[in-house]
Amino acid sequence: MLKKTKLVLLILGGVFALSACMSVQQIRDRRIASNQELFNSFNAEIQQKIRAGQVELGFSEEMVKLAWGMPDTIYTRTTDKGDATVWTYSRTRILTHTDRMTIPVRVRDTSGRSSVQYENVWVNRDTREEYAVARVEFTGGVVTALERLNM
Repeated sequence: MLKKTKLVLLILGGVFALSACMSVQQIRDRRIASNQELFNSFNAEIQQKIRAGQVELGFSEEMVKLAWGMPDTIYTRTTDKGDATVWTYSRTRILTHTDRMTIPVRVRDTSGRSSVQYENVWVNRDTREEYAVARVEFTGGVVTALERLNM
């Protein structure tokens, strides 16, 4: 049983490592290949846009999934015109902060007596920040609005 567990973990680790090295285009191509019948049902112009990772007004949820994948967050927006579904696509950046801390350090003098001195040290700490890079709004299952982060 232990060998099976190790083998499964090894395989999962390998799959994760391979997926981490794949380009966005390779991931999109794999998504299309997994949904080839659906992809083939679209006309050539739509297929070309999906292959290029383009999303446009009028696209269906299936078209957006093929072009950009599953969203990171899904919201429901309620307006005076009714409900809309908003898909948000995010990225994560790591911010490194350097802080000064004072820590106690135990020292011994030449006669062997122990005392505590306080020393300043610099400590790096990383924080992860998630930010939206795109939002897609659907009304009735069709894209009615797009927002993209300009960087």
